[in-house]
Amino acid sequence: MCTGNICRSPYAERRLRQLLPAGGVEIASAGTAAVVGSDIETETRDFLRQRGADVTGFRARSVTTEMLGSAELVLTMTRAHRGQVSRLHPAAMRRAFALGDFADLCRASATWRPINPAQPWLPQVAAEAAAARGTVAPRDLDVIDVVDPYGASTRTHTDAFERIEEFLGTIVQALGAVAGSARASR
Repeated sequence: MCTGNICRSPYAERRLRQLLPAGGVEIASAGTAAVVGSDIETETRDFLRQRGADVTGFRARSVTTEMLGSAELVLTMTRAHRGQVSRLHPAAMRRAFALGDFADLCRASATWRPINPAQPWLPQVAAEAAAARGTVAPRDLDVIDVVDPYGASTRTHTDAFERIEEFLGTIVQALGAVAGSARASR
């Protein structure tokens, strides 16, 4: 989740679809002030293509209470976006994380309980991450938040997408291991 749903969150959505091993997880994005119906912003689309991600069929949409209510995990581009989740759907807060905070929690995931293979794995991961809040020292906003590159320079786009790539690398490694162990236990 980001603001306009044309740069950061579509970038993360399309890269996660590309990077996360198939595991029955639906990956979607939305914005708090979406440019509804718009395609991915041109420079963002170019960055995604360079990484081999599929950019077809995207249309920006606004986040809704229904989306937040049904999501097993909500990843936001900033802590302020996470705060907006609390205003839209307070019960979703336990499943909502700023992308950088969730990456930090994934990095510390060796302390999480084993996943129950009889249950869907993603809600278990979200619950473990929520329980781990406070056990990982929070980093400053300038390290956690992904800057909005819309209308900014190519350098700002590069910085934003490199930060997303860093966070996704950690997250995909942790989620891929969990998903793989859950499938192997069935």
